[in-house]
Amino acid sequence: MDEVDVAPPSLAKLTDRFLAYLLDTVPFGVGYHASSIYLISLSDRLPDEPASRMKLTCAWVGLYVAYHAVSNMTGGTIGKALMGLRVAGPDGERPSPVRSVARAVGLLLSTPLNLGFLWAFVDRDSRTWHDLLAGTRVVEVRPKSPSESLVTALASLVTLVGLAVVSVWAQGLKPTPADVEAIARAQQGLLVLAEVQERYKAERGAYTSSLADLAVASGDVAQFKAAMGQLFDPERFVLAASDSRYSISARARDRRRTTVTLNGPVGSAPAP
Repeated sequence: MDEVDVAPPSLAKLTDRFLAYLLDTVPFGVGYHASSIYLISLSDRLPDEPASRMKLTCAWVGLYVAYHAVSNMTGGTIGKALMGLRVAGPDGERPSPVRSVARAVGLLLSTPLNLGFLWAFVDRDSRTWHDLLAGTRVVEVRPKSPSESLVTALASLVTLVGLAVVSVWAQGLKPTPADVEAIARAQQGLLVLAEVQERYKAERGAYTSSLADLAVASGDVAQFKAAMGQLFDPERFVLAASDSRYSISARARDRRRTTVTLNGPVGSAPAP
């Protein structure tokens, strides 16, 4: 009887590999942050210092590598299994223990700037650096239909866009320590203005809506103007007052020009 040729399994699509990577990696990232919050911030089991975070980082990275090493020996991680993928050695079967460990450790080489993962875009077999190191390939357990491939491609696209938005927010829009400090200084400046308003009313019997009047009431006009310029955006400063009440609205000198307000004399705590 003639032998039937069995077609080799198809190489995994990069979109599927990307989703599998997220499924495998996100739980470890969440675990690291959760343990950091509990051990350092809540329970004080570890001191709040860089050495503690380094220990936690090493522990979670070690668990991550061990997880991949064991998973490679069984054919693939949980994420790959969910995406219908598996890791194969040169013979198409499960990689040996040595190759499995080498591939897991190789993840650390591929991670900086994601260069090792990006290499899959130019490698003819879509292999990453850790695949090349271990002599492995990632293949499909079964061929996917065009509709299945379209769904995973769209899911990858949406995820990439979401990650890009989060990254932009974290790097460009999320308040930095300098932004937080600028807002705090602006809020403190409002409290100082409230004190000057009270001084002005004690002398004149009513609050003022004139910033020039407050400058005079402060006792040092030049210093008052300099402080105002350092704390607030002068184009968005609003001062309103009646005989018995006043309100101040201004924008701090942080990157987002956060609005801070104060209403007096009742409830005169500034709010962003």
